[in-house]
Amino acid sequence: MSLPRLLAAASRRLRFLSTAAASRRPWAMVARVAMAYKSEPPTFYLAEPPHYSYLMMPTDLIHTSDEPGPDSDVEQLLGGMFDMIDPWANPNMVSCSSGADGLLLVPCLDGRVASTIVAEQGGKQVRRRAVVDAHVPDFTYLVCNPLTGQVLRVPKLWGTTKALRDSRVGILTQVDRGYGLPDRFVVAMHFSQKNMLRFRSDTGKWDSTKSGWEDPRAQGLKIRQETVAFGGRLWWVDLRYGAISADPFADLTETPFVELPKASVLPEAQGHEAYQQLRKYRRVGVSEGRLRYVEVSQREPFVLSSFTLDEESSGGWTLEHRVALSRVWAADGGGHPWLPLQGNKTPQICVLDPLHANVIHVIVGEHVVAVDMDVGKVTGSSLLPPDNHRGGFIPCVLGSSQIPPSKGKDISKNQAYADVRVHSGRNDDEYY
Repeated sequence: MSLPRLLAAASRRLRFLSTAAASRRPWAMVARVAMAYKSEPPTFYLAEPPHYSYLMMPTDLIHTSDEPGPDSDVEQLLGGMFDMIDPWANPNMVSCSSGADGLLLVPCLDGRVASTIVAEQGGKQVRRRAVVDAHVPDFTYLVCNPLTGQVLRVPKLWGTTKALRDSRVGILTQVDRGYGLPDRFVVAMHFSQKNMLRFRSDTGKWDSTKSGWEDPRAQGLKIRQETVAFGGRLWWVDLRYGAISADPFADLTETPFVELPKASVLPEAQGHEAYQQLRKYRRVGVSEGRLRYVEVSQREPFVLSSFTLDEESSGGWTLEHRVALSRVWAADGGGHPWLPLQGNKTPQICVLDPLHANVIHVIVGEHVVAVDMDVGKVTGSSLLPPDNHRGGFIPCVLGSSQIPPSKGKDISKNQAYADVRVHSGRNDDEYY
């Protein structure tokens, strides 16, 4: 089946699921920065968007090596995924979601940081922290249904947890009958431009499969947002150029490249710093069963634009919504007195509402703001987590389906983690 026909069939199914669930708003904006605690059950603190939800995971699910001694200047850091360039800028834990099935992929790291006392101020020690390069982190992948509390641990990659960490990892489910509960899942990452590493629950093993990125535009992609599950494929996004997709269940899969809207494609010469900034103002995601691209301009009037991937072609985009946020702030009428911000700070893309394509959540200063692009108004807001919003958020459609069983030995050990504490209606100042 061609990519356009595949996307059209997947979109019809996803739109049905979205329409059936939209009245209940069964989705959460999950903070990527999560916490790990000893002797605690998996806990999901649930709030209705634009308020954020977050996870707490038990440390006994994480593969760990020996802890540093009490007199050591080295500290153990559990749960976080280091940013390869700036380890302290992006300590993410929640990586991505499986889409409509409501599963989250949670990579957990047992890292080490050198903590050196450099000064004392007001009776408190000031420490300088740096990653211990000599320590190869233990790495654990958890698959979690945050609503049911089920957590399964993926077996070690080829018998070891000392694996390369890679931001290009995703999770996808598959249904034999074309509808209903998932029968299997796959965790996959592009190890190189020609090979994909994957764990399939139906085999219980990691293996490597060929998945060449043959399109010249796909060479040297820099993946700086979460992997997107859509249309029976995983999509890896370079926010400068476009996205590459692949079917991780197939032994040999086509990897078509879909370019961003032409006016959004950037010149090849983009430095790391420029691209780090670009991440704040662009996002690819799924809403109402369609793949969408959203961007906001970095100058007033801060134009927010939303495009939909054309199901009848292999790469065309249709502009669906466009609104000037400066005019939305001006029309707010004091409903949110901190709008507009002094200094004309540029809004940042937070998440796409997976059930309402006209609603985009943006970050404005210290707040998350829900904007209805159809009517050009603010429909809600909440405070960001203190000092933790840099990791971003993952939209997760909530569901009560069980995680598909696996033949892997390690993954079956944690079936007992089926208790979850769901807290709703919490105040912003109670988080973290």
